[in-house]
Amino acid sequence: MLNRMIKWLTNNFGLKILAVVFASVLWLAVVNIDDPKTTRTFTTTVSVENNDYLTEIGKYYEIINNSNTVTFKVSGKRSYLERMGNSDFKAVADLEMIENLERVPIDITPQRYGGYVTVASKINYLELTVEDLVSKPFMISVKTDGKVAKQHAIGETSASPTLIRVSGPASVVNEVNEAVATVGVEGMSQDLTDSVIPVLYDKQGREVDMKDLTYNIQNVLVSVKILDTKDVTLNFQTAGTLPQGYEYVGIEYKPQTVTVKGTSAVLNALNSITVPPEVFDLTDVTGNIEKEVDISAYLPNNVTLVDSDMAKVSVVVKIEKHELRTFKVPTANLTIKNLGQRYDVKFLSDTVDVELEGLSTELDALDASTLTGSIDVSGMMEGEHTVGLELNLDSKFKLAKNATVTVDIIDKDEVLGTLGAGSNSSNSNDSDKTNTEEPDSEKPEDSEEDEDTQEDTKPTASTVKKPSAGGNQAN
Repeated sequence: MLNRMIKWLTNNFGLKILAVVFASVLWLAVVNIDDPKTTRTFTTTVSVENNDYLTEIGKYYEIINNSNTVTFKVSGKRSYLERMGNSDFKAVADLEMIENLERVPIDITPQRYGGYVTVASKINYLELTVEDLVSKPFMISVKTDGKVAKQHAIGETSASPTLIRVSGPASVVNEVNEAVATVGVEGMSQDLTDSVIPVLYDKQGREVDMKDLTYNIQNVLVSVKILDTKDVTLNFQTAGTLPQGYEYVGIEYKPQTVTVKGTSAVLNALNSITVPPEVFDLTDVTGNIEKEVDISAYLPNNVTLVDSDMAKVSVVVKIEKHELRTFKVPTANLTIKNLGQRYDVKFLSDTVDVELEGLSTELDALDASTLTGSIDVSGMMEGEHTVGLELNLDSKFKLAKNATVTVDIIDKDEVLGTLGAGSNSSNSNDSDKTNTEEPDSEKPEDSEEDEDTQEDTKPTASTVKKPSAGGNQAN
């Protein structure tokens, strides 16, 4: 049996070997025709390894040009490639392999059929922009949002902690200008405390993108004091003496009142803000003083302005030079003092010139006809006299130089006697009739009238003139 089998196997052995080879070739040909080798394109996301490598050397990186997605070609049997997808490949960029601090080669490996497919040998890169990693501290400022209740104002604000440390790429951190914790105070009338997340702003007041930044704290505790308010007046004082001939007219300033804030106990005792006299020294000043005064320097302790922009007050101290002006005062307005009973006075002119000193506006408004005064003729006898004039002046005016008036003092008896003699001379034919017809009882009444005339201090007899040589009497 064995021999027969051996004989069967060795019979036409060459042809049998040839048949096996032919069959194998035929099978390979059929397989290649039905399942050929081909190439397909796949796309996958690149994963980054060893992220801390750049951080540890003080660098920050950012992927650019969308290079974290890679497209590549894979070759292999169609039957394998058709069963593979993007997720069957892993693309890795190891930061330790970075080249020139700008790119990292990407290693792509199939996760299935690794022995049957081949990834193209082309090297793909993860492109980076690398810059210094910096860390800076920023003082946290507190801002309020909304309006507090009426007659209240924001007082002292504080944040705890007071500093925040910001870390990240230099280009972003260097944009940061301030860290702000904002708290809402709408309608508040009492102190408040709240937990707030700080926000970073650049120099233009724009919010800084914080996605690439890290912080040492996340929240801060903000405290806000709510104070009472009060409107108070301003009081400016002056010092020194002006030169002769100049006068302090007044002071003008805006605003005239300001609103301050503080505790009710402090504000109850405050009604005005006084700027001391040394701020405005009038010594040797000959013109207006214009000055901007910072009134915040004169506020009491624990009191501040509600609006700090109101601290600077524009002040004008008005100084005017006196003018000299001559006025004609009616002599009828003058009173006679200490005139003897036997005399009468006659002014030799209807007006007297007086030179007054005062402000131009006041002099313009002065009516000379309203001015009054007096003269003192104590001890003076008959005849013409030049007498000093004393004017009744308002404190706004001053007599620039002594004024005088010329008067004629007249003996009443002499005047009456002269008048009587002239009357008898002109009516000598009727003298007897006159004496018999006029009763002597009327003389006492005339005497009383004379006494009244002498006692009156007004110059009522000043219109009487001395009789002329021809015997005519004046009005």
